[in-house]
Amino acid sequence: MDVVSVGTVTDGLLEVVLRGDIDFTNAAWVRKTVASAVIDERPSVVRIEMGEVAFLDSSGIGVLVDAMKASTEVGAAFSVGHPTPRVFDQLRITGLLTAFGLG
Repeated sequence: MDVVSVGTVTDGLLEVVLRGDIDFTNAAWVRKTVASAVIDERPSVVRIEMGEVAFLDSSGIGVLVDAMKASTEVGAAFSVGHPTPRVFDQLRITGLLTAFGLG
C-alpha cells in the first residue's frame, strides 16, 4: 500500500491520504507527489488525511509544511484531518496545530 494517495478534485477539494510512516526514507517522494497534485489541480481546498499515519518524523512534518505552502501558492485553504494521537502530539509540540486547522 502506498504511503500517499491523491484523490481527484471534487467540489474544489483535493484530499490527500497519508499512511504508515512518513519519514526521511520517503519524505522527498511524498513531498513531490503532494506539491505536484496541488499545483496541477489548483483546488480551492487541500485536506491531508492523517488517520492512518503511524509515525511522523521532522521530514514528515516538513512534508505538511510544504503542502501548506503549495496550497497557499494556489490560493487554497489547507487543513490536516484526523491525526492519530501520537501525530497530534507531535504537531502540538511543534506549535503547528492552528496552522494546520487543528487548534
